Amino acid sequence: MTAQSQATAPDGVFVMSRVFDAPRPRVWTAWSDAEQLQTWWGPKGSAIKVAAFDFRPGAFFHYSMRYSNGPQMWGRFMYRDIVALERIVWLNSFSNEGCGITRAPFEQLIPLEIENEVSLVQQGAKTLLTLRARPHGATDEERAVFEGMFASFEQGYGGTMEQLAAHLARA
Repeated sequence: MTAQSQATAPDGVFVMSRVFDAPRPRVWTAWSDAEQLQTWWGPKGSAIKVAAFDFRPGAFFHYSMRYSNGPQMWGRFMYRDIVALERIVWLNSFSNEGCGITRAPFEQLIPLEIENEVSLVQQGAKTLLTLRARPHGATDEERAVFEGMFASFEQGYGGTMEQLAAHLARA
């Protein structure tokens, strides 16, 4: 389980930190292994299916996401920077089945791409994970919509981190 949870929003950047009751290599593997990522990534109540996974800078994690009562949606990570055991930076976006970038199906002014950075710091037998999300290449209007969604991000990313904690507890 997580021992600590905190979310802030400095300078238009969404920041969330969690402490996981697992060593850093175990948390890293949950992010870097497609089979594991598929079991916990995404908002609570959604099911993820990996379409493609290539964990290296310039490559993609492409996935479909579906809620039991909703249509299938597609998403992708385009990895920008990976430092083993320490940091993952990726551009996250909605996509089509072919991995092309698309607008969010529920809000047209969400930025097309959001840069996410996850950093991992060992704290004894635990791991501090900090996630930072910021719009990438967004208009002023898209940045304003992004900043207006921080409460939603807290819920969505928070549920995802709860699922990660449960995944780590099962391992």
